[in-house]
Amino acid sequence: MASAKQDIQQKSRSLLIEATITAIAEFGLSQLTLAKISSIAGLTAGTVNFHFDSKEALLLETLNFVSEEFDQSLASALKKSGADPAKRLEGIINASFDPEITEHRKVAVWHAFDSESHTRKDYQSICGNRDRKNFKLLLNLCEQIIAEGNKGEEINARAIANAVTGLTDELWKEILFEGEDYDREDAKQICMSFLASVFPWGFDMPIEAAENTAVSAGAISIIKANDKNLNAAAKLFDLYRQFYEERPDLTLARNFLQKRIQEKSSVIYLAVDSDKRAIGFMQLYPLFCSVAATPIWVLYDLYVEPFSRRQGVGKLLMNQARKLAKSNGASRIDLETAVDNTNAQALYESLGYEKEVEFFKYSLLLDDH
Repeated sequence: MASAKQDIQQKSRSLLIEATITAIAEFGLSQLTLAKISSIAGLTAGTVNFHFDSKEALLLETLNFVSEEFDQSLASALKKSGADPAKRLEGIINASFDPEITEHRKVAVWHAFDSESHTRKDYQSICGNRDRKNFKLLLNLCEQIIAEGNKGEEINARAIANAVTGLTDELWKEILFEGEDYDREDAKQICMSFLASVFPWGFDMPIEAAENTAVSAGAISIIKANDKNLNAAAKLFDLYRQFYEERPDLTLARNFLQKRIQEKSSVIYLAVDSDKRAIGFMQLYPLFCSVAATPIWVLYDLYVEPFSRRQGVGKLLMNQARKLAKSNGASRIDLETAVDNTNAQALYESLGYEKEVEFFKYSLLLDDH
């Protein structure tokens, strides 16, 4: 009887951790609440409180879960690889892109906690210790491979270990953007091609697979918003405002966009699927940079309906923004996003956007707004 009760409790605990992973991927850390987690898990708030004293306790348990899962996968891969350093390094690459470990939601969890770890000692204790341990292992394997090739005076092991780590991190960001459609075998091939380039005595260059010419986003087109598609644009704009915790107001959204279109004070794009449904929305405002004495654009609004995400829609809209800016002689595009919106950050960085670190942003709220 006691065993059955323990099984039920363990199942509830596992459900809560899985729900937390889903919730972090969907909402980020700052907008996460126990109510959202319990709703996803299909459990009551009382059940959450029974298993975890606080939201923070549940978050730490979730971080521990994904960390231990990765460590177990890595240990298994190393055990299968034997003692050969090249085989062990290949095992690390394979483990790093295991579909179970790099499920989109779990990558989002890692990215969210890594973003917060510089201000949280408990997060850093888990993330930092894991990173240091894995880097030490990677560095040791690089040193062994370099020694086998008698290249100690020509190749810096730490530089190669840093390069492998950076390459893996960038490919994980691509998983964040592309989601479950991401080709993990291609990611492995990229890593192994790099290793074959620097360690040709230890690795064979992978054979290039035949290029798939199909374009998954080929049925999606980007069009300008106008009076004819204003209603569709307003619907997406209203959902975008709700994402930032504004109350639903379709009339306000419609009137605001209609004025922008009439005054030509912004440029609005819609992503439209093969059924002519508007599934994505973007709005940009023209400005000038006094220092550079050039035009610039501010990408203020970007939204893709949930059912159409992870299909490249956001990237198509962002690429259109780049075309617009270049065609107008602009020197740059500026944008802002929430600090915990890790999915958006990964998209922007994958397209070459750089995080501002030299300036602070200030705002003055006026009483009549």
